[in-house]
Amino acid sequence: MNNLAHSLSRGAATAALLITCALGAENPKPAIQPTSGTPKSANARAVCTFESIGLYWTPAKGAKENPCRVQYRVSGEPAWRDALPLWFDERIGEYRGSIVQLRSGTTYEVRLALETSPTSTTWTDLKARTWNEKFPIARTIEVGDLKSKTLQVDQSGTAGGYVLYTHRAGAATATLDGADAVDQCVNVKASFVILRGLTILSPKIHGIVLGEGSHDIVIEGCDISGWGRIAQDGWGVDYDAAVFSKFQPLTRVVVQRNRMHDPRSNSNSWQEFREGGGRYHPMGPQAIFFSNCEGNHVLRYNEFTTDDKHFCNDIFGGENNTSLRGYPGADSDVYGNRLEGCWDDGLEIEGGGCNVRVWGNYLDRTMVKIAIAGLSVGPTYIFRNVAGSSRFGHEGWGGGPFIKMGHAPLTGGGRAYIFHNTVLQPEGPPGAPDTMGCNEGLSQSGGPELLGIVSRNNIFHIRKVGGASIRDASKEPNPEYDYDYDLLSGKVVSTGSKEPHGIKGAPIYAAHRAPGDFALDPASPGFDAGEVIPNFNDGFAGKAPDVGAFEAGSSPMEFGVKAHLPR
Repeated sequence: MNNLAHSLSRGAATAALLITCALGAENPKPAIQPTSGTPKSANARAVCTFESIGLYWTPAKGAKENPCRVQYRVSGEPAWRDALPLWFDERIGEYRGSIVQLRSGTTYEVRLALETSPTSTTWTDLKARTWNEKFPIARTIEVGDLKSKTLQVDQSGTAGGYVLYTHRAGAATATLDGADAVDQCVNVKASFVILRGLTILSPKIHGIVLGEGSHDIVIEGCDISGWGRIAQDGWGVDYDAAVFSKFQPLTRVVVQRNRMHDPRSNSNSWQEFREGGGRYHPMGPQAIFFSNCEGNHVLRYNEFTTDDKHFCNDIFGGENNTSLRGYPGADSDVYGNRLEGCWDDGLEIEGGGCNVRVWGNYLDRTMVKIAIAGLSVGPTYIFRNVAGSSRFGHEGWGGGPFIKMGHAPLTGGGRAYIFHNTVLQPEGPPGAPDTMGCNEGLSQSGGPELLGIVSRNNIFHIRKVGGASIRDASKEPNPEYDYDYDLLSGKVVSTGSKEPHGIKGAPIYAAHRAPGDFALDPASPGFDAGEVIPNFNDGFAGKAPDVGAFEAGSSPMEFGVKAHLPR
């Protein structure tokens, strides 16, 4: 029995919370029903977003040695497609996992089966409909410019018709200027609400607060800046955010195509001292902060940018990392964002990590790119992200890892799948001893072990040849660490699978590439050298998938507020 299982056996309350998180708590009625049709098996269910389906199944014969096959298709199409098998959580006897890269507003048929017989397969069927991109609007409330006042959003819509708060007809925006006179510019205590096209600046603390009664909220096309308190020592106050919530039942929040930039306050770096003379963990503003929320959120196509004097602690993050909920909550997606400017984690995906999907983000000017320490429930999927420069502080040349792994007391034991990511090594300024990218790929810097990692087809190009592309804290042979088919410029430190098909070397990128094109040159290590992963690299060109975030010949990757809009 591992340490987490032992802890759960000693604490019935903790075990109950784990089961609640894994199986899902009662939520308010969703705007768009996550499933349609009745599963043939009552213990199989699906939870949707725009482009993903989270699956949960507790069959009678579930076991770690009994893989759960997954197939899916658009309803009515003849051909089935394979998805990645579900992960079996021995602690509660449940299979969990996700189908990704789907079409929005589409009904899918899904079938699950255990590999119990070599000659016949009995499938468990269910249907699931992904969210529609178009939210029905029943009423529009026009918002004029406000100064030194808080916009109170207290009119709720329904699943059949949202209430839209937006600028007046003919105006380009409505400017909500807190003028450092109000704690927040927008206070939401309603449901089925859309906030669109607002310019929010200079609140004392937060830009938008999602408070009691908030669920089914869409925040889109807004510009938020100038938030955050300045403490007596001149640094920022932790968790002051452009979008903030401590409402734990918070669920189904869509934050999309917003510009969040230039907070008023500033975080100290790991190399800087705060009042009292001690060197502290960075503390300061964030772009988005949710605390122990219910989840089922989508955070996509946003931008956070700032200058060197107004950095964040984390950019997207929350609490509690040592809990079974954490950030961003179960069944959530984070994708297509361009984030730069923090001294700790660009994306703090810590805590429960139950069917959380993180893909297609560009992360630059951060210390850590993505943090998954404390992953207690799982699985979390991290794929096709691109990592730029990494700095530990203003002074010196140290850098952080691409992914911070580890666990916290009484949590851990979850599963993370890390596929097709690219760690770049940008050139440093004159006099820099090294390049400026991450100093490690996967790093056990967030606590002791108790975390299952499956890594495939990544480019872990690190600063120094003698450094570690992968480093975990395992002391004895550990099958939960499963690394393979990655391109590694550094060494692998682990007692788990040490890349039997791994590729040593540094990537060579194709010449004359457009922005967003991270294609490998055909002569590069890793070109046509990846492993086939169903649902994650379908449709690759050549004899095998390319390693890294980009398949040669694909359309350039797009990040931020203009990504994937009609040209």
